[in-house]
Amino acid sequence: MIGVLQLKNVNSGYGTRQILYDLSMNVKKGSITVIIGPNGAGKTTLLRTIMGLIDIYSGEILFEGKNIVGMPTNKIVRLGVSYIPQRNNIFEELTVRENLLMGGYLLKKDEREARMEEVLELFPVLGRKDYINRKASRLSGGERRMLALAKGLMKKPKLILLDEPTEGLMPKLTMEVYDKIKEIHQETGAQIIMTEEKAQFALELGDDAFLLVSGQIQDHRSAKEMLNDPDLREKYFGILGVRK
Repeated sequence: MIGVLQLKNVNSGYGTRQILYDLSMNVKKGSITVIIGPNGAGKTTLLRTIMGLIDIYSGEILFEGKNIVGMPTNKIVRLGVSYIPQRNNIFEELTVRENLLMGGYLLKKDEREARMEEVLELFPVLGRKDYINRKASRLSGGERRMLALAKGLMKKPKLILLDEPTEGLMPKLTMEVYDKIKEIHQETGAQIIMTEEKAQFALELGDDAFLLVSGQIQDHRSAKEMLNDPDLREKYFGILGVRK
């Protein structure tokens, strides 16, 4: 089955430092796809490659059948791709409301207000009077992640790329963020691709999974199959964070 996103023999990196090697993957439509792997495997680089933020030496990246290699990042965003990086994903000196409006900069002014109301239905806490005009710097770690997700939704994306959305969060907050990601997927229909080092939590959430090691895809199966594979657990226990 041809997916919403396809990478074909992609080689990319930073200047002369190559990170991804002949990488190919087909992302199934309508799924939550998780990309797991040890630190330094190239997970963030993969998302940045899709967004056209780093050098692509060769290969094709097809979004809805259109090759986006060489396309400016703002045009990729206009096609319906939203990227929420691991860090620097909100404007700390702006309020919650101002962050959301910035997230919808591609929309007309009246559309932004309407879209903000739609997004806040998924994040009712952020819409409270005591939150909507609060500076992002005053939010807790979990609240900041929720704001980053809400901000990414303002563009009405077809595809959301999440880079380590629970990095640094305690298990309880991790599960709250994952529950929200699942709700976003169900309520908006947006395709979600996310990278994670917390393999067990991610595989429990996802439908489809890729294992990325040293810039190459080492395994691709359903998330459930990968989660229950004793060989994978043994080989990567302590690296991916999969618990027995």
